[in-house]
Amino acid sequence: MNIPKLIEKGVMYWGDKTAVIDDNKKFSFRQVNERANRLANGLLDLGYLNNNHIATLMKNRFQFIEIYFAQQKLNSVRITLNTRLSAEELAWQINDSEVDYLIVDAEHLELIESIKKNLKTVKRFIAINCESEGFMPYEDILSGSSGENPEMKSDEEDLGRIGYTTGTTGRPKGIMTPKRAEIAIMRNLLLDNIQHLNHKDVFLGLQPLYHAVWTYILPCWIKGAAQVITHDFSPGSALNLIQREKVTILKTVPTVLTRIFDFPGMKDFDLQSIHTIIYGASPIPIEKLKKGIELFGRIFIQNYGQAEAPMTICTLNKEDHIIDENSENTGRLSSVGRPYTMVEVRVVDDEGNDVDVGEPGEVAVKGDHMMTGYWKQPPETSESALKDGWLLTGDIGRLDAEGYLYLVDRKKEMIITGGLNVFPNEVEQVIYRHPAVSQVAVFGIPDKDWGESITAAVALKSGSRVGEEELIDFCRNHLARYKVPKKVFFHQSLPRSAAGKIMRRELREPFWKDSQRKIN
Repeated sequence: MNIPKLIEKGVMYWGDKTAVIDDNKKFSFRQVNERANRLANGLLDLGYLNNNHIATLMKNRFQFIEIYFAQQKLNSVRITLNTRLSAEELAWQINDSEVDYLIVDAEHLELIESIKKNLKTVKRFIAINCESEGFMPYEDILSGSSGENPEMKSDEEDLGRIGYTTGTTGRPKGIMTPKRAEIAIMRNLLLDNIQHLNHKDVFLGLQPLYHAVWTYILPCWIKGAAQVITHDFSPGSALNLIQREKVTILKTVPTVLTRIFDFPGMKDFDLQSIHTIIYGASPIPIEKLKKGIELFGRIFIQNYGQAEAPMTICTLNKEDHIIDENSENTGRLSSVGRPYTMVEVRVVDDEGNDVDVGEPGEVAVKGDHMMTGYWKQPPETSESALKDGWLLTGDIGRLDAEGYLYLVDRKKEMIITGGLNVFPNEVEQVIYRHPAVSQVAVFGIPDKDWGESITAAVALKSGSRVGEEELIDFCRNHLARYKVPKKVFFHQSLPRSAAGKIMRRELREPFWKDSQRKIN
């Protein structure tokens, strides 16, 4: 079984049933498949070759799903670019991933035009809902090609996706996952996370489709659930969409979810259709989660994963979302649940040995959905994360006697802000470019809205002067907005270890001294 066969099976099962809803546009399973075929055949007519790299840069829109299916039918390597990246960051990722075909929407056309001359590998630029010299209109490709299923040989061990995460060396790392991983992810979700998903469901992901919510496309397709596309993640807009489309399953990140809980007019909406709310990407404040359970009932499911093991490591299901203070299970709200059935999880010390139950250590994961390594990185880079078939996550956690995993810290000091991962060194490298800066350390501090907010501690060169706002503006010119520090603190000098390394943890600790756990 492969994904093109699953796509065809979905058409056979569900045919003329609505598959995708985007504002006033509705597409059946048959229509989505035909448009995906037209795109795939159109790209073949343009010279596409097996295993070429196809990248997308777009906001949420119905075309994302048909492009995803066309990529699968063509056995391409998928690259979904983060729309929040700066021009500089985008150019680097496009060149690094050796993109052959780049599909961009109207909102990002100008951005790509500004760096087009620097993109070394792109053979064809394709634009959705806009026209520009040097860009092929997306709909022209579809209208001029066949709607029949293309024939393309594939191997489930072929590279299927390069997904970028921020690396600790100042540049993002391309995470390589094989074709088979996406079927494994689908299986994991249907087996342990959304076992109840069926053809009566209406699924809404309140996240960018390039983020983890893409992992739910295949499960919804094969089970016949309609997928709702949203362009606005604000609480009022989301609640209106849930009411209008009678959404049954909601998938989002804690930052968005807590804003919905706190929205003053929430109780004015008819939300009775919802029977499942899935959250993940970062921990949720326990008090906020309790409020959500009081508002909606025990309909919550937590999903814990990471890009190197997308996105299925552990899941905390509905029955574990208990707020009875007299119940022994109440404490499970602070866990990320138990491992997926087909995933193994260990907690290990620095030598790779299992620690005792209840003791902290690094979370190690094994499963057939994991990455195979990092794109274009030296072998030792991948080997540092993959040990004897186990992925070392960099998360510090502890397992209880019943297999529930509790995360307590991050070994590599990654920051999660609004559900998005940021590594300090990437931000530090940008700040170091400012001529007034001598030393810098970046870390996350507690933030009630974002989970963590990015903070910089800076020591200036002798005789130099620069203000907080100037440094923040400097970062905005080189980084995606979510990576830009919200606060800058100035020091005479920064603490260093005996080896001369700046001690981020010492700078970070005062902000977390009143927190029970060192992540938020």
